[in-house]
Amino acid sequence: MRRLALLLPALFAVSCAKVPDAGMAGGSASVGGSGPDAVLLRLPHGGGTARAYRWGSDSAVWSSTQRVPATTEALAFDAQQGVLVVLDAARIPVRVDLRVGRVAPATTERLRGLTSADGYATFGIAPTGEVTRLTSSGTWRLRPPAPVRSLVPLPDGALLILSDASDGRVTVRKVHPPEAKVVDSATVGGADVVIPTVVGDRVYLVNGDHLEGMRTRDLERSFTITFAEAIRAVAPTPSGDRLFVAVHNSATLFVVDRYESAVRERIALPGPASSLRMDPDGQYLLAENASGDSAYVVAIGTQRLVRTIATAWRPDLPFVAPDGAIGIVDGDAFVTVDAESGRERARVPNGAADLWALVRWNGFRPRASSLDEPVTFEDALGDTLGEDSLPPEPEPMPTPSVALPNPVPPPAVRAESHARGWMLSFAAVLSESRARAMAAAVRVDGATARVLSSEREGSMVYRVVAGPYATREAADEAGRRSGLPYWVFEASP
Repeated sequence: MRRLALLLPALFAVSCAKVPDAGMAGGSASVGGSGPDAVLLRLPHGGGTARAYRWGSDSAVWSSTQRVPATTEALAFDAQQGVLVVLDAARIPVRVDLRVGRVAPATTERLRGLTSADGYATFGIAPTGEVTRLTSSGTWRLRPPAPVRSLVPLPDGALLILSDASDGRVTVRKVHPPEAKVVDSATVGGADVVIPTVVGDRVYLVNGDHLEGMRTRDLERSFTITFAEAIRAVAPTPSGDRLFVAVHNSATLFVVDRYESAVRERIALPGPASSLRMDPDGQYLLAENASGDSAYVVAIGTQRLVRTIATAWRPDLPFVAPDGAIGIVDGDAFVTVDAESGRERARVPNGAADLWALVRWNGFRPRASSLDEPVTFEDALGDTLGEDSLPPEPEPMPTPSVALPNPVPPPAVRAESHARGWMLSFAAVLSESRARAMAAAVRVDGATARVLSSEREGSMVYRVVAGPYATREAADEAGRRSGLPYWVFEASP
């Protein structure tokens, strides 16, 4: 199963809560910039209302409209749809939708080996042995030719399926869901752990004291390195140019150059490391002290040990924030400290009880005002419907101006036209029965739309309309409330 630590480019998880509606307290600075915002999501460990906070702020910007079940870990975040996938106490994947606040299980089936690369597609292995892909649009299943030991989803949507071969080795098969065809396969000596890079162009397979690189494009091996001891953990940098490797019975952290396929640097730690966690921004590497009571902070740019921080090591903690803060557990509190100085930035009493996820998303930014500008159409009978819709009406030929004895002033004409109001049009079709069926299904502010008929080039045209409204703005607001495609036109005098 792909571990959460390997999904950190899109997701971090932390546990904290102060009071039911409080987020992070303290002086943590907000993160600026033009990229996605850092958003901290709080999910009560025992179940309840989920809330979101901008990183560094203690004011909630969002709350779920439905109760989130008791959760054990965050799996992945879909930044396109704004959906966080978490696992409940029964290890059932649950989708938490940040756009509408909806909370719903992705399936009721007990799957093992649950994993996700992007939060959109969640993969697992069914009790029947089938590979299952869960998305908001449906479920895809594949029965592989051999029993599955693990799944590795890639950022491009492909999936690597690992199965034990008859000779004790491991077969890697590549598919592109929803296609069921195996597009490539390879056999390796073993795969105790499989670590993909952030960009998905490589995967690294650990087999005892062997580290093997594999290109995901064609499943060709790129290098093999053997260490003196069995490998405990591997973490590639966000760019994938280096790999940090921790081995058993050694306080040395090995730095592998991917392009030279060799160990180029060694970092001395105070003690052996048992787990590694990479910062998605490439600032720091976190290494778990094998004793389990602290974490080593390593600066990736200079490859130096910065400090040792006392903290428990959990699937969600510690983590690195975009501003260089380290989120840790301190007794029953959640605390953020500065990575370089070790100075405490914020403390949340009793914060170690809940599950939090630090995600990157711009969905809570103010809506651009240009998106709410009304859309105008030159042709009021413009077509949005299908087979029996009408072609655009040709522009009329210009009419020569004729001097009248007593011409009506233009302002008066415009005033009379406006007095008749503005209409909403939802469709223009040639079939009266179809127009009436459509009108019966359209409701605007509680009222049903109606059908207007007119003759055009010898054919009857039936329009599904609502109104009139006193102003164009009022008509446009009513159209947006309907939730349907529409256009606004001025009522004929």
